Amino acid sequence: MVRGDFRILSLTALLIFGFLASCQKNDLKPGIPSFIEVTTLDLQTDYSIQGTDSQKITDVWVYVDDQSIGAFEISEKPAIIPILKEGIGTLRLEAGIKINGISATRIPNPFYKPIIIENFNFVPDSIIQVSGTTTYWETVTFVWMEDFEGVSISVDTTSKSKADMVLTPSGTDLTFEGSHSGRIILDEDHDLYEGASFEAFELPTDGTPVVLEMNYKTNNMFTVGIFAQTASQIIQDPLIYLNPKDEWNKIYINLTNKLWQTSDDVIDFKIFFGAVLQTDVTEAEILIDNIKLIYRKNY
Repeated sequence: MVRGDFRILSLTALLIFGFLASCQKNDLKPGIPSFIEVTTLDLQTDYSIQGTDSQKITDVWVYVDDQSIGAFEISEKPAIIPILKEGIGTLRLEAGIKINGISATRIPNPFYKPIIIENFNFVPDSIIQVSGTTTYWETVTFVWMEDFEGVSISVDTTSKSKADMVLTPSGTDLTFEGSHSGRIILDEDHDLYEGASFEAFELPTDGTPVVLEMNYKTNNMFTVGIFAQTASQIIQDPLIYLNPKDEWNKIYINLTNKLWQTSDDVIDFKIFFGAVLQTDVTEAEILIDNIKLIYRKNY
């Protein structure tokens, strides 16, 4: 169980019926609903083994007594959720994310524990404010982490690259957090970048959830993908093309399906990053931080 906090506010019963469609009936009794207002969900990590606590939780998936109530967006403002229940029950909140940054692929993050509040008192005609902090499951494997805080970078340029990834200067606004981020500069004389993880990784190809997390900021499109290595060849397979972002963004890139589709003779994998200077950009700057390659067995 992870932490949850709540407060109760009074509420007059109005505008109820516009919310009722989000509730499933089954064991929940009709009547005047109780409301919960989910204000924030946060992430807590052990930095030494799990890296940054940076997250982009956009939704909350709500369950009452193991019954699904629905998914609600909390990225712009708190979600007020009607629940047709009175009295003591179990409230479970799961932190939701957008896989690959796409709104149509919202899921409860399988790497985060649910926030479970037992003996929760549902009070009709009242709003109960709820917030909580989640953590990674103990069964999550952190295959590769690069926070750009060391003396070297675990991303190596390939032979075709004309540019390098370097550390941002310490104490500048180029850095997302900590002392450094990774930085790629493209210009007319250095118009192509390609780099890959220095190490190759054995990753599950059986449908086990595998995700690459990272923070990034860029004025030039770039791609993230995998090098699948067999005994005789290296297969380059792009996963996602990331559009320019004026502000730092967090993304969860899904590798699960791509890995599942690879042939049986693949030995291991590398993560690659690539970019070509856009024709409408004089100097491209791509900033990356907090790379995490993770998977969770027995999901």
